[in-house]
Amino acid sequence: MKTKNRLTLSLLNLKTIIMACIIMFIGCNKEDEKTESTTSGKSYSVTVGVYILKGSSYEDQNKDFVFDTQEGCQSWSRTAQEDKHSSSPHYHYNSAKNTTYDISTQTIKWTEYGPDLDQVSIDTTCEKGSNGIAKTANNADYSADKNFYLKIKSVVEKH
Repeated sequence: MKTKNRLTLSLLNLKTIIMACIIMFIGCNKEDEKTESTTSGKSYSVTVGVYILKGSSYEDQNKDFVFDTQEGCQSWSRTAQEDKHSSSPHYHYNSAKNTTYDISTQTIKWTEYGPDLDQVSIDTTCEKGSNGIAKTANNADYSADKNFYLKIKSVVEKH
């Protein structure tokens, strides 16, 4: 009798564990679908502002980035001051890809490449996906990026 009770108890425990796993699996899938729907299917144009911190306030540098989600490599150039490879002002080229916008958290994420010294080099670097850095910005906080801060200024759904 004791063996039968142990077997019944073991089967009951096994059924409970299996049911818990199934419920957790279904629950995770529904959450994954919800997250997926916020980042796919729609395309956005997201303007990210560049700021510096002066004292206790952020000052807009009017050097916005405009990212289009669901696009491939997107590149830009900026004037760099003298550095180790040039004794005069010159251009640095950067690029971004894997750009996504999550409407539920109002957050943009991308992988940034560069700087490179010419457009062809940054295009090649981005296409290869070599040495990218994950970046993020949202519309509520200023995200540190080297000696600047980033914050979403606007989001427009593209049709």
